[in-house]
Amino acid sequence: MDKIDKKLAIKKIIGAVIFILLLALVLLIISYFFAPQKDKSITMQDVKPNGILAEKDQTIDVILFGDSEAYTAFSPIQMWRDNGFPSFVCASSSQYVSLTESFVHQALEHQTPKVVILETNAFYRKMRSDNAFITRVENMFSVLQYHNRWKTLCPLKLDKNVNYNWKDDMKGYKYAKLSTKGNNKEYMIKTDEIEPIPETNARYVGQIADYCRKKGVKVLLVSTPSSKNWNYKRHNAVAALAQKIGTEYLDLNLQKEIQIDWHTDTADAGDHLNFRGTKKVCAFLGDYLAKTYHLADKRNDPAYQEWNDLITKYEYLTAENK
Repeated sequence: MDKIDKKLAIKKIIGAVIFILLLALVLLIISYFFAPQKDKSITMQDVKPNGILAEKDQTIDVILFGDSEAYTAFSPIQMWRDNGFPSFVCASSSQYVSLTESFVHQALEHQTPKVVILETNAFYRKMRSDNAFITRVENMFSVLQYHNRWKTLCPLKLDKNVNYNWKDDMKGYKYAKLSTKGNNKEYMIKTDEIEPIPETNARYVGQIADYCRKKGVKVLLVSTPSSKNWNYKRHNAVAALAQKIGTEYLDLNLQKEIQIDWHTDTADAGDHLNFRGTKKVCAFLGDYLAKTYHLADKRNDPAYQEWNDLITKYEYLTAENK
């Protein structure tokens, strides 16, 4: 390669670097305007799990993460009513563990819960090699994640201080009143076999546990009842992972006292729980968390009066399924 060719090659490399830097700068500037502002209609794409951003700082004792198995099984208002600790469900449909990690980091910027719960069904959702990369890029550039917000932009109303003020009265729980009969036969047949967790997912779970540990937050892995998605092979794999990363593991599929009836307690034939199943799970889990993690009962704390007020709304909404 002669000197002229070398100079041209160097110019092309410099030009490419400058282009990438300018593109990144433009994306950062545009992302400033596309970042979520104030209300639900123009906030993030995952509205319910991000509802925790509207909660007062340092007020939530338990934060639960996961996919749809989590937001149909965990009811913060029931556990508040019965046990008196504030919790929030940061779950979204088909949530990848890479996205779970982002939600954990985001939530722990404003909250220091006693315990973080990771629902384990998402551990088996296979990620493409680019899923984690895309999640990180979207976190850096809001315009890529919230590009549909251009319709709502109004230059006169833009505020450099993001104010998340939409509150979810259900605290991340999704009420499911439907009931589709499933098969009531035994599905947790004991075995020594293991269904391996995808390596990338296991690594992310370990990273989440390490991050929480550095924040002084305990991590609990929980498998919600699901005759369609869970089995003893998966139980064994998660138990081994929990031991490896130094966390506790609670498999609710093995807690006979919960007494899930797959004829009546599932919304979709054994995949997700309906409200009847949720009541049973939260009656057990609320007591377990309160006792195991020594969670204070805050129902008489004036600072949490808003939570007491939500009980009436919750009971009215769910009255038909009592």
